[in-house]
Amino acid sequence: MAGIFSAEGFRFLYRNDEGGLSRAAWWSGLIPLASVLVVMTIVWLVLAPWGQRGLDQRAFLDPMTTLAYGYLAVYAFSIILIAVCYTNLSAKRLRTRGRMPGLAGLLPLAALFAGAAHWLYPRVTESMPWALVAGCDVALAAVVIWHLLDLGILESQNPA
Repeated sequence: MAGIFSAEGFRFLYRNDEGGLSRAAWWSGLIPLASVLVVMTIVWLVLAPWGQRGLDQRAFLDPMTTLAYGYLAVYAFSIILIAVCYTNLSAKRLRTRGRMPGLAGLLPLAALFAGAAHWLYPRVTESMPWALVAGCDVALAAVVIWHLLDLGILESQNPA
């Protein structure tokens, strides 16, 4: 594999799930994805209040509201792309660890369910128990811990 920051390195790490990865290569591929996700999330948290205002607080065509929703579209697309890249990256590492590569999609799926539960709960508080939201959070935390331990800390069974 060429350097991680070359076109070939990006293609190998993120565009397909074939092959295997060492622990160090998995971390080298994970850190850029996580960094982009954290920075984009911070920007969204700054812009989100502009998208929560009604017409009684803002003009019909407010530039900040337009910016907030435009960024939200870019942010949503980026999250999907990062999830696909993470799944391909982790499938390689799981294969090297001797596990089923299909388990790589478990973290994005758990994050989707947790995010959906947090989005839905304020809208249907009377018919959705908080325990369901907390359960999704616990499941997400468990999957994150498992992925970090299994893919990033434990040694490979079949060194790549």
